Amino acid sequence: MTKDDIRLYVTIDKRLYRDAILYQLLLEENIDLVGESATGVDTLEQLPTVRPTVLIIEEALQDNDGLTIAEVALSNHPALSVLLLVERPVSPARLAIYLESGIKTVVAKTQSVQELIRSLHYIRNGQVYVDADSCQAPATTTSPDLEAFHALSAREREVARLMADRVAFKTIADRLGVSYKTVHSYKDRIFIKMGFERQPDLMLFMKRFRNNLDS
Repeated sequence: MTKDDIRLYVTIDKRLYRDAILYQLLLEENIDLVGESATGVDTLEQLPTVRPTVLIIEEALQDNDGLTIAEVALSNHPALSVLLLVERPVSPARLAIYLESGIKTVVAKTQSVQELIRSLHYIRNGQVYVDADSCQAPATTTSPDLEAFHALSAREREVARLMADRVAFKTIADRLGVSYKTVHSYKDRIFIKMGFERQPDLMLFMKRFRNNLDS
């Protein structure tokens, strides 16, 4: 391998989709697959051993959200470049959350594999790459709906419910086994993704739609 080669780790839940991506990525001469997994926990356990230079991770994982796993991975491996796979193009505000966390690029699953490969070549040296097709225009409506809530990660929905029940942030942190700062980070993401400005906005939304929210 040369210094320009990519040591790749892939975290994608569904095996069929992961294989479809890998079959095409591994046709690239300078991409070496050093590991793969379906969960965030397995990823964090394997990273120190396989030492990838690039991590492809999807946002929606069964055991956690990809953003949280990426943040932990980057705190332990600062030189790692992370590409986040999302279900659909994201808003500029949501993209800003991802980039602030240290993620180098965001690619929607609706994008072509060629775009994914292009992104990998940009970020392999730690560069940030933002493609216009990864973003969507800001929503014209100011009223969040159930679809926006369901687009939150499982952990974000859990935090939203606790906040709506007026549970103190320190208590939320203790219940979830995370830091006080992490709970604030979840709150910021929820507000940006849902378009809320204050906690009462969240509380009113949860009260109105409580019977329609999944568990």
